[in-house]
Amino acid sequence: MTQCWKLLSLALLSACIATPAIAQTPLGNRSAGLFAEFSMANPGQSQGWNSGGSAGAYFQGHLLGWSLRGLAEPTGVNTHVYQATFGPRIAINLPFFKPFIEVGGGAGHASYPSGYGAFGRSWGAAWQANVGIEHELLPMMRWRILELGYGHIYAGPGVSPLIASSGLCLNF
Repeated sequence: MTQCWKLLSLALLSACIATPAIAQTPLGNRSAGLFAEFSMANPGQSQGWNSGGSAGAYFQGHLLGWSLRGLAEPTGVNTHVYQATFGPRIAINLPFFKPFIEVGGGAGHASYPSGYGAFGRSWGAAWQANVGIEHELLPMMRWRILELGYGHIYAGPGVSPLIASSGLCLNF
């Protein structure tokens, strides 16, 4: 239960810091986007790599923004990972690339081996941190060349997926 309070405190702190900064950016520097990615995740616990995808949306100011993300990694032999997170995002527009960092908190679901051939399934609080780089393909389309993420789902013994993904992003 204390982990939930820590995550809630982190979300409120980020909202207090990022929201005034976004409000001060000029209207012309704001953008929004939708993204879809193919991803591979290693949920730990010697389970190998799961494949699946992530999708979401973001609102970006000149530097600071917000990101909403869903992740589904259902193909693992024993461990399956699902999570939804929301949090602040920092991105910088460079001439050929756009690096970004996202940190979010939310909820997750995991199935995991619980011993003696049995499997557990449960929901819990979750967090995820991502770092990535995008390249503009068309005026409203970017390629997320590589995105690396790490997080934790507080379900059962806990699952800590290491995530690598690539995909497309539509900007508005």
